[in-house]
Amino acid sequence: MGTRSLTKIISTYGDEETIITTMYRQMDGYPEGHGLMLAEFLKPFTVVNGINLAETRKIANGLPCLAAQMYAYFKEGAGGIYCYHPEATDCGEAYVYEIRLLHQTLESDVVGGEINLRCIDPYEEKELFNGTPKEFINQYDKSISNA
Repeated sequence: MGTRSLTKIISTYGDEETIITTMYRQMDGYPEGHGLMLAEFLKPFTVVNGINLAETRKIANGLPCLAAQMYAYFKEGAGGIYCYHPEATDCGEAYVYEIRLLHQTLESDVVGGEINLRCIDPYEEKELFNGTPKEFINQYDKSISNA
C-alpha cells in the first residue's frame, strides 16, 4: 500500500483563497519522499507576472504556470500522479502539501515574494511544516549535517 499525498497550489488575494489544482500522488507521499522532491522542485523558482525574453532566473508566470510545470516535473507515464479536482479531499492521503506565495503583489514583475510550503497530517489535523522550500529541505533531508 502506498503513502498517498495531495499537493494543492493555492492563490491568495486579500482574504480570499482559490485552490488552482490538487495533485494526487499514489506512493511515497511522506515528507522525506514527495515532500523533499517538491521542495527541491520549488526552491529555485521566482514567480513573475509576465515573461521577459532576457530572463535568466528559473521562473513561473504566475501560480497556474507553476502548477503546469509541477505536473510536467512529476509525471512519468501512466499512473502514480493524477490531476484531481481542486477541492479534492479524503482520497486516502496521509499528507497534504500546500503551496502559496508570501507577500503577493502585482506591482512589479515579481508576483510574490518567497514560495511557502506547508505540510499537514490530515488524520492528526496537525501542521508538520510551514516555511520556505529551503527550510523544508533543511528539516527533512537527513543527508544534510546540522552541525
